[in-house]
Amino acid sequence: MSSHRSPRSLRKRQPAKLADDLDYDLETLLKEHELNGVEYRAQRDAKKPKTGETEEEDKYVDAFKGYEIPFDTLPALCIERIFAMLDSPQDLYNLSFSSKFLMSLVTPEAVIRSAVFNNLRKRDKGNRKTMANVMGYINNRSIHVPSAHRMLRLLNAKSCERGDRCWGKNLNTGKAMTLNRNSCNRPFGLALCDKCVKFGTTKVPYSHFSRFQQGVAFHQWNLLMNPQRDPKSGDVNGPLLEVLELQQIENTFANNDDKKSALDGIVQKALSSDGKYCPVHYEEKAAAYHEMFENAEKEADEHVAAALEKDQQKYRERRDERIAKRMTRIRSIYASLEDSLDDCPLKDLALDCKWLESDERCVKFTCHIVEQKLSNIISAPASASERSIANAATSIKQIFNTLNEKNFFSFSYIENSGNRFRRGIYEYCTNETTPLEIMQSSIAGDTHFMQALEEEKPVRALVRALNRMRGALSRIFALSVVRDNPGVPDGDDENRVEEFRKLAEVVWNKKAPNQYGSEVMSFTIIKDTFNTCVEEFRTMKKNVKDYLRDEHTSRFLERDTAIAGRDNFSRQDAIDQVFVPKTHTVWMQGTRNSAYDHLRSRNFESLRNLHEQYFRRPSQFGVHA
Repeated sequence: MSSHRSPRSLRKRQPAKLADDLDYDLETLLKEHELNGVEYRAQRDAKKPKTGETEEEDKYVDAFKGYEIPFDTLPALCIERIFAMLDSPQDLYNLSFSSKFLMSLVTPEAVIRSAVFNNLRKRDKGNRKTMANVMGYINNRSIHVPSAHRMLRLLNAKSCERGDRCWGKNLNTGKAMTLNRNSCNRPFGLALCDKCVKFGTTKVPYSHFSRFQQGVAFHQWNLLMNPQRDPKSGDVNGPLLEVLELQQIENTFANNDDKKSALDGIVQKALSSDGKYCPVHYEEKAAAYHEMFENAEKEADEHVAAALEKDQQKYRERRDERIAKRMTRIRSIYASLEDSLDDCPLKDLALDCKWLESDERCVKFTCHIVEQKLSNIISAPASASERSIANAATSIKQIFNTLNEKNFFSFSYIENSGNRFRRGIYEYCTNETTPLEIMQSSIAGDTHFMQALEEEKPVRALVRALNRMRGALSRIFALSVVRDNPGVPDGDDENRVEEFRKLAEVVWNKKAPNQYGSEVMSFTIIKDTFNTCVEEFRTMKKNVKDYLRDEHTSRFLERDTAIAGRDNFSRQDAIDQVFVPKTHTVWMQGTRNSAYDHLRSRNFESLRNLHEQYFRRPSQFGVHA
């Protein structure tokens, strides 16, 4: 047997022997070979791990495998583009300072971009803050413009650059003091330690003329420092001017214009003698640095905004998907509740709700007791069982069936009452509120409420529910003590029913002790408060009538009739504020100007003065017609 094996692509089908069949078509053989090869390559590629993101990239995954290009042999423009893509000054420093050739390719724009993009979302921290601090001095034209290499050293500085002249130098180790890691400042465009800033600077008065002048480098508003010369390169870094020169200008000239002229001359001299650039080139270089920084900041902010928008879009999509799932489940729960309460006469009242399409709560039931019974189910609808839904529906159905059996919302049990407080309750419940609003009360339907109904005490249950409706008891008191007088002429003070009812509400709110606190007002407290307020209101009503009939009030109304008040607020509108007396705190004095107290003590003169201020400045006192 021969040891020769046929090619792998020909194993599945042996080729026909040409000698046996002279009519065999060679093209057919080639097509069969091609089909077998396609099949084999498809199976091979299916087993091969894909490292590219697309099929097109997979074709070139191993195209350059084993082929390496030394970094420093790349074209200079390519290396500069790579430098511009680095977002870490430390990486840029390590890479560029590895050879002289790479050092020569570092540009100011690459350094600025690496600092700005290193802290994209933290403008006030890290390298971005450090670069902003250096650029602040450059924008003020107050320091020598640093080179790209120097800016890179400033960003990566770990110790004070003064070296042997550092105030914090350790003589044992011979090293300068380490910089504060939490500080992003580069005082005067220098990498200085805290001790050099404290002992190596000169403090000038806050009245010094140069504090706000262009060309003067200040740190912490009143610290100045002399320029620093690098002992190795001989370059002058930091401030343009010496402290001595600034102080001599301060001592010599008295006029600020003369001081500014002298300062400009010294700046030009400093640039010409010590600077690397002439004044014209200095201005161009500083402007170019500023433009690079502004462009990098703008690009970084746009990138952050785009990233945030992308994150927010993903969050909104996930949130909408989550709300849609919750809404589907909650609607099925609502349908189950409808089926369970189908025979309940107050079904519509119990299931009244507002669907919140864009809120994760999805639904808000109007009746507080229903919201409370279903809170656990609505908060986690996915885990709500049919049993828990049925139990909640049974509990809700029992409450509303009891309300229906007791004819609670017919209010027939107080319709013909001789008690004026109960008459006020009846008028309020039938004319000014609805059963739905009553069931919105936080204690309507609770244990004590239902117990009062079971004990045939519907008035007690109703008052308990009204106790937690904001403004209900004060309005009931007003309806109780101020009745309609249809037989009184319109011009008479007795016919001002609504105005006196407003006064009655103010009296109740003044006398009711903590009516919206955590504790519900007991019936004894409500009764005592009612009796107290009746006496108080009688006094206040009499004082209001006397105030309106007072001759000085009439003169007040007739004064300056040709002059209209602000915001269409007339003198009559100001006088009508007597029905809603307020208390105002006098700004910067800590005193209180109370219209209620003036009216109660019949201090009509002070009350008219306050109404005069209302007329002059209604918006300041929060009053309107």
